[in-house]
Amino acid sequence: EGRTYFDHQENLTKKLQGYADKAPQNKVDELIRFRLNEMYKPVTREAYEKMLPLPEMDDAEAMLKTGRVLLIISPDGKTPPNVVATFFQHLVNKNNVLVLTGDKSSLASVEKAARHVYAASKADNEIAASHPQRKELDEKKAQYEQDFQTTVLAVFDKLFFPGNIRGEDLLRAKALDSTYPSNEPYNGERQIVKTLTSDPIKLYTRTPENFDALKARAEQLLFGAQEEARKTDLLDKMKQKTQMPWLPTKGFEQLALEAFQRGVWEDLGNGYLTRKPKPKTTEVIISEDNAPDDAGTVRLKIATVNAGNSPRIHYQEDGEVSEKSPVLNEDSLATNALRVQFLAVDPTGKNITGPPQTWQNRLVIRNRFDETSRTVELFVAPKGTIRYTLDGSEARNGAEYSDPIQLTGEETTVYVFTECDGIEEKRKFTFDKSGATEVRIIPDKPATLSSPSPKRLDNSAKTYEGLKIAGEKNIEFEQVTLMVGSAPRVVHLSLGEMKINAEFIEAELAHLQTLLPPEAPVVLSFKKLHTPTGYDLEQFAGSLGIEIKNGEVEQ
Repeated sequence: EGRTYFDHQENLTKKLQGYADKAPQNKVDELIRFRLNEMYKPVTREAYEKMLPLPEMDDAEAMLKTGRVLLIISPDGKTPPNVVATFFQHLVNKNNVLVLTGDKSSLASVEKAARHVYAASKADNEIAASHPQRKELDEKKAQYEQDFQTTVLAVFDKLFFPGNIRGEDLLRAKALDSTYPSNEPYNGERQIVKTLTSDPIKLYTRTPENFDALKARAEQLLFGAQEEARKTDLLDKMKQKTQMPWLPTKGFEQLALEAFQRGVWEDLGNGYLTRKPKPKTTEVIISEDNAPDDAGTVRLKIATVNAGNSPRIHYQEDGEVSEKSPVLNEDSLATNALRVQFLAVDPTGKNITGPPQTWQNRLVIRNRFDETSRTVELFVAPKGTIRYTLDGSEARNGAEYSDPIQLTGEETTVYVFTECDGIEEKRKFTFDKSGATEVRIIPDKPATLSSPSPKRLDNSAKTYEGLKIAGEKNIEFEQVTLMVGSAPRVVHLSLGEMKINAEFIEAELAHLQTLLPPEAPVVLSFKKLHTPTGYDLEQFAGSLGIEIKNGEVEQ
């Protein structure tokens, strides 16, 4: 039995050696390149974006034009290998090249190990799982794989990266970090990153933490004496200047973005960057959180541009703002003033104080109709004088309103004009004839439903049905509020005086619902509804049980 086992072992060993000796050279070379690629392929792309194992140098030069490349070069006993030294001397993008090689001429040992891996792979296809030699083959195969990796690590143990000493561009040598977890597969890219991020450091993977040093090097080496430079020129110099540290892929963009955010560089918007931004002018951005309510009050949201991290915002209601005016302590202001002026100041003095921004309110016209006495009261907020006509003539020239208007028993339209300090507004209200049980709506004319208090679709079913009908009939909403969920998990979305279609609301609703359970209730309310025809308005209101009152429809 011992003799039989020995024969099996001897036969397998001879078979594998025979396969190794007869392995085609092109297959061996192909296997070496494939395995090197597997061991060092770029995944994070922090140190290099592409790699070429045992390349033709013409291929390498073409690839180096677009990004950093790892070249794995056969050692020739020279440091660096002659082919690399000659190649680097004539290379334009010198700061794009990284070389993995060794200092001993021992590629033959890699080839020998590769031939054994090739032989085991070939035998693997011939020896079935049930064959007596299968276990032995698996053991040899694992051993050959380990031997190949060990040989590669022993041969390719040095990195060469671009540097500059006393004004001369050269490739600096550094031993490849050989420490890695024994319980994990070998990751060549990780070992290269570890090597380049240790002293002397070539690669910086954390831009914010090293911002000051990287900015200084970029300004010295890339901008030079120029205050402004074209971005493409800066990127070209990144590839060429060997003194320039390496950053991960898109690293310059990250560095520039950090510099923009800190206000030390500026994107001029024409393809150029400047390292000496000119002072900016402060600006106030004003948005309305809601439309004017019945008292004409609006909540304004206030933000600033170019005013520093702790801006000072002065405001003045119905007057001229200055730096002596009150300071806004929050980012919002509720006001029923006709106009509010805002002024943003950068307390650091870095930016120039810009001109005041003026927000202007709108006049809100309402009515209250007494059906019994058929009298109409008119109101304007925040304030203003009211004029009106009942005969369709220009309300601007009508009678000044002072007391409730007495209507006849016939259908009547009241045309209203209001003005205050240069701000104007017009409305018209139509009231049905006495005894009418329904509001008269002209079927074939466009219609606007305008309600002083919101119309509500007060459950999810009504909301979705309303949006479905609105989408089919091209109906638009205005002064919309969406409420999704219930306390304490509730989301509110308010949209001011802007026309919104059903598709927009449905899209926003879909986003909001991702924050809440699927069964979360949905309520939609609106103050205005614009329909292509009066018939569409009647259909919409009738389907959803919306009551239309006298004076709420304009056509």
